[in-house]
Amino acid sequence: MSAWGFFFPMNHIILFDSDIREELLPLTYTRPVSELRLGIFTIREKWNHLFRTASFSHITSAYLEPQYPIRIQEENILINGAVIPTPLLHGLITNLSLNEAIMLEGELIAARLPRHQFQYLLDGHDLDDLTGYEISKNDIRVIRHLWDIPDASREQIAGDMRWLPDTKSVEYVDADIRGTHAIYIHPEARLEKVIINAEEGPVYIGKSAHIMDGSILRGPIAIGEKSVIKMGAKLFGGTVAGPQCMLGGEIKNSTFLGYSNKAHEGYVGDSVIGEYCNLGALTTGSNLKNTYSTVKVWSKIRGRREDSKQIKCGFFMGDYTTTAIQTRIGAGTVIGVGTHIIGTDFCHHHVPSFSWGGVDKVADYQPDKVLETCERLQSHKGKIMETSERELLRALYRETTPIRATHPSYEPQGI
Repeated sequence: MSAWGFFFPMNHIILFDSDIREELLPLTYTRPVSELRLGIFTIREKWNHLFRTASFSHITSAYLEPQYPIRIQEENILINGAVIPTPLLHGLITNLSLNEAIMLEGELIAARLPRHQFQYLLDGHDLDDLTGYEISKNDIRVIRHLWDIPDASREQIAGDMRWLPDTKSVEYVDADIRGTHAIYIHPEARLEKVIINAEEGPVYIGKSAHIMDGSILRGPIAIGEKSVIKMGAKLFGGTVAGPQCMLGGEIKNSTFLGYSNKAHEGYVGDSVIGEYCNLGALTTGSNLKNTYSTVKVWSKIRGRREDSKQIKCGFFMGDYTTTAIQTRIGAGTVIGVGTHIIGTDFCHHHVPSFSWGGVDKVADYQPDKVLETCERLQSHKGKIMETSERELLRALYRETTPIRATHPSYEPQGI
């Protein structure tokens, strides 16, 4: 029997953020790395499918701890949150004894630790008596950069399909379907005269999703629960929509983490959009330079743009960000959390969190006003913002103030 079918006793798994978290900002400003969506499921959800009966907690940035607390038990499995789960890695971790670890060229991937070892770790000390086993780079994949996410998300769809019910029993209604890859359409999904092409990859359509007339979906593709695909939308391979997204226009190889809207015409390609974002009509992102040279992406760690070595690379947008109509976003642009982009030209290649403008200027977007907008964005999706979320955003505003203040287009007068 494969590892997928085994029943394992209760494990407590602690998913930890390493220095990689800084490379994945702004997406990880509001969540641990393991809460990023890659394909149909988040990284944590994939581990949950593998470990079946496990409980989970996190080691992450201090201001995220109220929402993602750490819980330590007498025996714990520690896993790097940026590692993509696989049956092979699951088997290796399951077979670890206490005080044994899996390493990748000196980097901790996973370990089984007793409570007292965690106290050493949290106090900043080296672990005692830890036996490490090296894993081959060919047997593991780690998300290290923002531009890793679109392709990884695309590739994960096929593997995620194995955790779904038998796709062959689904009756397809109002859809022209072609191709031999797996197709899963939840019985409660609603399709209206849709074209589904599974010749190049699988297609997943979740519970209560609504795919409107004339939409064209080309796999691999994943549409999450209660998401809506507007009439005539063209979704190319690698498009991933988390829960309650609303998508229209043309989208290719891009991941929407959840609860976000790109409901109108405009192009998004090779990009990642956070939660509770709204892209105004005709918002368009570039994913290719006119010179066909590699795209540079802004890095918080380095305080400058770095070469992604990617020819195709779109933009990366943090949670609770909105764009005005006809916004233009250049290849490799990084846009922070709680930002409003407005202007008639391309926005700056880096727009910090809690900013207003982004084209001619970057003004301070005051947290009270940001929170009002965030609450409306959540309300639009039937959610109520919790106190812990408000406190998280206020803490993040304070943390990102120095980044705004050093931006070349910064204006101290707030909005």
